[in-house]
Amino acid sequence: MFSPFVVKIALRSPKRCDAYSRARLQISHQQQHRFTTHTEIIITPRLPCSHSQRALRNSRRRPLPCAARKPQASYFRSESNCSSSSASSSARNKSTVTPSAHMSQQGGQQIPEPNWKDALQALREALHAFLLKPRTVPLPRWISPRMYTVTFSECFGHSSFILVAVSYATEDFMVLRSIAVLGSTCMLFFTYFHPHGRVLWLPFKWNVLFIAINSYRIGAVLLDRYVARALSDEMLRLREEHFYVMDVVDYSKLMRLGKIETHEPGDLIVGQGSMNRYIRFIIEGEVDCFRDGVKTYILEKGNFISEAGLHSGLMLPGAVESCCSIVASEGKDGKPRGKVRVLKWDRSELMEFLKTDYLLRRALKAALSWDIVKKLKGQRKMLSSGQVEDPVRWTEKRNVQNDSRYAAILQNILSHPNFMEQRRDELRRYRNIHHIDDEHHEWALSRCGWTAEEFERGRKLHRRKTESFEEVEEEPEWKLWLAKVFGT
Repeated sequence: MFSPFVVKIALRSPKRCDAYSRARLQISHQQQHRFTTHTEIIITPRLPCSHSQRALRNSRRRPLPCAARKPQASYFRSESNCSSSSASSSARNKSTVTPSAHMSQQGGQQIPEPNWKDALQALREALHAFLLKPRTVPLPRWISPRMYTVTFSECFGHSSFILVAVSYATEDFMVLRSIAVLGSTCMLFFTYFHPHGRVLWLPFKWNVLFIAINSYRIGAVLLDRYVARALSDEMLRLREEHFYVMDVVDYSKLMRLGKIETHEPGDLIVGQGSMNRYIRFIIEGEVDCFRDGVKTYILEKGNFISEAGLHSGLMLPGAVESCCSIVASEGKDGKPRGKVRVLKWDRSELMEFLKTDYLLRRALKAALSWDIVKKLKGQRKMLSSGQVEDPVRWTEKRNVQNDSRYAAILQNILSHPNFMEQRRDELRRYRNIHHIDDEHHEWALSRCGWTAEEFERGRKLHRRKTESFEEVEEEPEWKLWLAKVFGT
């Protein structure tokens, strides 16, 4: 290692110029075969002189004096140089590892150690220089005589807001989420490589959060679609025939929530007057409905059983009293029928699930509405085909069955007084669909042990009988408040 030395070169013009020029050259030799050259030229004002300019030009061409040039150190020393050197220098050279020896230890090839921080820093600087480089927009002069410049970072910022505006005009869920992710990604580039030179960390972090949320929702939808494609061919065919108004993902969720049960011909599925907590859907076969021993309905593949006003929006939890007996059909004309397969859902679980998915609830209501139409057409088919022996008695039992169904729905609503106010509009809609007048409504209330006044009040009145008259007592307010809080 050599100490720094300075070579000064002074050039003057003694004839025509009073000014002079100086050049200072400093050469510093550092470790590991590195050299750093610092050149400082001090030029003082001088008169224009051809002689001084010629002298300066000639001095640049002349090499430096030999005395000013010192030999440079070399790691590759010959044997003669090593033998003529002093003992101290030879001892120092023995302890020095030459690059050739180092390369021989590495198998003849020098392998640099990877430095990821330097690589990332170099990538960041390259992106910074590329995105923030001003570029001229080629506008015709008849549009504007001015020259406009723009950077790619600004283009990313404008693209982000344009994509957000486009996402507002889309209706598809996946397209909206994808455009939102793309717009937030463009905003990340704009906030990190900002034209002002500073990173805007506040919008940068918020956009990272938005990208994570939208990416999670996109991944969830893709997973649901993948699971929906795993349905059997029978279930997919069932959707095309009876649940075509329902999205395939919603249909897959509905099918996974239910359980399939099989019944032999003649088996009793639900008995008249029993409490039924399941909603069923016929996958295969036929079932017969009996009211007091009279066949009132024939349900086929694609019909619902015991939906209890769900088509009108009545989401009743728990069990509902059955208004008829449902039996697996044994066949007609002595021809045996096959097994009956139904898909059943627990009523409470299904209602809780429908509360969390509005689109599924709306699609299921549409499917149930078509089911009502199919049942009405099935009754007309029974009459036209001669399966009804006594039409008068059949009509009477069918009306009794409808009244009993409404009374069972009303009993379920009255057993949950906390939800009575929410069910009033839905119950009124059910009455309009099935033509239930006030007389039948009061009969159903009396069967449940309520009066029309109590139903309008929304709570049960306690009656105490005496010898002369019947006294009506209202419950205290604190009891009503406890009933609303604890659901009793």
